[in-house]
Amino acid sequence: MSKVRRASHHSLNSNSDLSLCRTKKPITKSRRSSLVDDTMPSSRRSSLTTVMNSLSSMTMDELLSTPISDVHNMYKKKVSKSSHKLESFFGEPTPVDVCIYEIRKEGLKAILESKVPLCYFLYYLLDEYSSENLFFFLEVEQFEKYRGLASNEEQKRMAYAIYETYISDNSQLQINLDDRVKRNIKSQLSFAHEFNGKTIFQEAKNSIYLLLESSFIRFLNTGVYEEMIRHCGELTIHYGEQTIQLALDYLHKYFKQHDSLYPSELSVSADMSSSLSEFNNRHYEIIKRVMEKFVKNVFGTAYSP
Repeated sequence: MSKVRRASHHSLNSNSDLSLCRTKKPITKSRRSSLVDDTMPSSRRSSLTTVMNSLSSMTMDELLSTPISDVHNMYKKKVSKSSHKLESFFGEPTPVDVCIYEIRKEGLKAILESKVPLCYFLYYLLDEYSSENLFFFLEVEQFEKYRGLASNEEQKRMAYAIYETYISDNSQLQINLDDRVKRNIKSQLSFAHEFNGKTIFQEAKNSIYLLLESSFIRFLNTGVYEEMIRHCGELTIHYGEQTIQLALDYLHKYFKQHDSLYPSELSVSADMSSSLSEFNNRHYEIIKRVMEKFVKNVFGTAYSP
């Protein structure tokens, strides 16, 4: 007797958000990590369990040497494969996103592949003064994506731009890297025979991924995370314009809150030296420019904070 294949279900809410419906498996207490507090909301427990399980089984040396980029690339392939399946189902290209359920299950690597949820994580990082970690990670992702299409000289130019923006001592968005890692990158850019576009940022990317992992754990315990769930829903994979605008408004709120602290016109107060004021203004303007680039890359639309 032939088996009857149960059809997939999808639903469309009033906000034009596409959701996939599936039955969740109950999680018994014995399956939960002992590192997760049972008093925490289930939405945070599942995400935190994913993160802690991935980190607790490895030493720090193993974490730094493990090709995290390979793990992340495997997940990206999984997301891409799912997108192709949806295109086949609907018969046309479908701009899909990563749902909250997937982020709870897979943790950081899932939210890094998202669009709308990523805006909420970025808002948290901006408020935590660590947004440069995410910007660097995404810049390296773009570099790796187009590296194969560029000549060796073009690769060096792109790599040098990333170095000047995030790694050099004069950078306005300098990330926190070990001196050895920074010296290795600088050496590859200084001597043509040492340059390797495939691996130049691998160690730096691994280190920053770990910092993002720590930020993500803290993000799970914030009101911003709860707002993300409320606005995005649980199983939504294609967000409507209203949901996208809510996410962009969240980012805009950060700049609105900080405009009084970092005005576009340089002003020197009695409590702040001119050099510090100038530095803060430059840093703020760079953040705004990088944000414009982020929104354009993610949503394909212009954005002015």
